[in-house]
Amino acid sequence: MAIKKDTRPSKKKDKYHTRNWKQYNQSLKNRGSITFWFSSEVIEKWYSKEPSEGPGRPKFYSDDAILCALMIRAVFHSKFRQLQGFIESLIEILGLDLDCPHYSAFCRRAKKLSIPILKPLRPGENLNVIFDSTGLKVFGDGEWKTRKHGYSKRRTWRKLHVGMSADSGQIVIGALSSNAVTDDTAMIEMMDHLDEFSLGDVYGDGAYDTIDCRMAIHDRGGRQIIPPPKNAQISRIDPAPCLMERNDAIKKIREGGEEGRKFWKEDIGYHKRSLVETLMFRFKTIFGGDLRSRVWENQVAEAMIKLQALNKMTELGMPESYKIAR
Repeated sequence: MAIKKDTRPSKKKDKYHTRNWKQYNQSLKNRGSITFWFSSEVIEKWYSKEPSEGPGRPKFYSDDAILCALMIRAVFHSKFRQLQGFIESLIEILGLDLDCPHYSAFCRRAKKLSIPILKPLRPGENLNVIFDSTGLKVFGDGEWKTRKHGYSKRRTWRKLHVGMSADSGQIVIGALSSNAVTDDTAMIEMMDHLDEFSLGDVYGDGAYDTIDCRMAIHDRGGRQIIPPPKNAQISRIDPAPCLMERNDAIKKIREGGEEGRKFWKEDIGYHKRSLVETLMFRFKTIFGGDLRSRVWENQVAEAMIKLQALNKMTELGMPESYKIAR
């Protein structure tokens, strides 16, 4: 039987050239350097100096030591027992007078670990932030079985929500939720943790086109760069102040005719939102699309550790690309 050939014209993609390839290539190699993850700063803070909080055994190893080990686990995709063996071999090779935590300590301490997110702003600088989410599988059938036989009831997912700086590429806020939590609900909760920043442009796809999201952005002085749906209507009867930008967007899209939405996106700079799509691709390429932990607290810690590791990779260097002629 002959298979009909697809005769639809293919859309040519824009081509880009990286101007700092030498530096970016070195940064990619540095991501695999164990001395970058197992640094001298962590070694100096290996043991805890904090007083005991309440009854029970005081902390022997510092949070920095546990975070360092768990970050190595995320980057090099190791199990807890293999992680203990890996850290022990590093200590032995480097000739350090350190003890390695037991593999059970990594799992136990992860539940209450404080995982910092880097602050990418200078004093007086506005935060231009892009919000998005992706799914992470906890357990269930593999992709091939799902494609052949459909989804099973045991297939369970979590949603990873991120807020990314549109200027530095750093992740400034992250959250993990069940797959029942909507993107707009998660964004509003994450915005509460950004009150210390002065908001500039706030990007999001159509999932964030709700009055609560727009109100949260408006109340913090941000500019809404969220596309209204194709059938959106202008609010004419005493619209809320947070809906004025939405009304203006609808008007400009209608004035542009068939290409109105495209012109509006180009005019307002909406295409910068694709940066967070690239970030999600990088996340899943480097760390995979699943969570290894089974306890909820450990799943949150695992997701946040991976975001922190991705920030550290971004610090090492990113490509500077420019479009070239086709």
